[in-house]
Amino acid sequence: MLKEKMRWIFFGDMLKDEYRQCLDEGRSVEQYAPEIERILKIEDEKERGGRAKELLLEMEKSPMKEGFPYFEPTDYAGIVDTLPEEAKKRYEASEGRLEQCIKGGWYGRLAGCVLGIPVEGWTRRKIESYLKETGQLPLTGYISRTKDRALEEKYGAVEKDVTTPYDRQKMCWIDCLENRFPVDDDINYTTVALKVLERFGRGFTSEDVAETWLLSIPALHACTAERAAIRNLMNGALPPESAMLCNPYREWIGAQIRGDFFGYINPGDPHEAARMAYRDAAVSHTKNGVYGEMFIAALISLCFVEDMDMEERIEAALLQIPPESRLYESIKKVCAFYKNGQDYEEMLGKIHGRYNEEDTFDWCLTIPNAMIVTACLLWKSDLDAAITAAVGAGFDTDCNGATVGSAWGILAGFAHIAPKWYEHFEGAIHTSVHGYHDLPLDEAVQRTVALTKR
Repeated sequence: MLKEKMRWIFFGDMLKDEYRQCLDEGRSVEQYAPEIERILKIEDEKERGGRAKELLLEMEKSPMKEGFPYFEPTDYAGIVDTLPEEAKKRYEASEGRLEQCIKGGWYGRLAGCVLGIPVEGWTRRKIESYLKETGQLPLTGYISRTKDRALEEKYGAVEKDVTTPYDRQKMCWIDCLENRFPVDDDINYTTVALKVLERFGRGFTSEDVAETWLLSIPALHACTAERAAIRNLMNGALPPESAMLCNPYREWIGAQIRGDFFGYINPGDPHEAARMAYRDAAVSHTKNGVYGEMFIAALISLCFVEDMDMEERIEAALLQIPPESRLYESIKKVCAFYKNGQDYEEMLGKIHGRYNEEDTFDWCLTIPNAMIVTACLLWKSDLDAAITAAVGAGFDTDCNGATVGSAWGILAGFAHIAPKWYEHFEGAIHTSVHGYHDLPLDEAVQRTVALTKR
């Protein structure tokens, strides 16, 4: 059982993901494909792991292809050099609504996360079919576990959660949660950001973030790029090297789910929100993995601005990332479809046509998930519609539900969030973060508000 939970650790398991990652970022690695197959056939685990590590290091240092159409700097100065002067613009945010908005952000994030956890890893069609067969379609609230044995077996909708990295004993169906918000990485990292700001202040560094992770998060409670980064940190590789070294997950969604808090504490200041997000993301991610967190942090900060519509917020948030990046191009395509009057289902179909949610690499990748988040914010007009759409869309259901819920929670304010999203739970979050295990939500809100004023 332990080895089954030690995912994203063994070098042999990373080879195909690294190959795909290098292709995505324009590196010349095609010549390594036969060697990957040879290594994977080595029976001795130690020998296979050693050779795999050597090849991982070779591939990640392989040269960029001529004619690669994107320009994607990794250092902050290089990123800023690509941005227009308008990126530094600050916007007026309502001081009177600040606390209500931040409370809405926290609660909206929790609601979207919990809504999506039970079906994380399921395809869009499987989610729709399960909800239909259990009488929960259209989705209007948290998802319940079926009591029908045949349906339980058909969908794998079990009660026990034996594979979780978060030490949960049960799956997060609403009827299994016992009035507690569950531990989950989408909430852990929002709480870690709170801890970083309270400990180190607004001038924190990437090394401060890394130190906080090592002091605060159990190793098996970190996933994909974050777990690879923790391994690198424990072997002496500091940021930004910790993000690159034998880490094929460096453009996956892990950083994007960590950006919300930097938006919370920088209302109306997308540039500063994105700057903080960069320092956080650089511990574990590069290129579009980093840009995803910067974009979301900026977008969340702009949700505090009342005299903008969502399309304007998204366009302003895009000013914080390189305009010749794959993420920028993809989000602009979503915006173009929206402007052209195409409907949401058509947009979602295009995302699914371009990325395969049954391929773990695509399922976890920043870009398709950022596209889904953007589509839900553009096409859906309230929190309920947006988070249920985000979860029903497939891909990373809990991450996308949480981000969409965070944005719409700010826009609505806590007073306008339907009680069904929080009345089932006691008013506290439960996390893996050392010293922040049981944090009353009202206290989290007050501490967040305080950080906006430092």
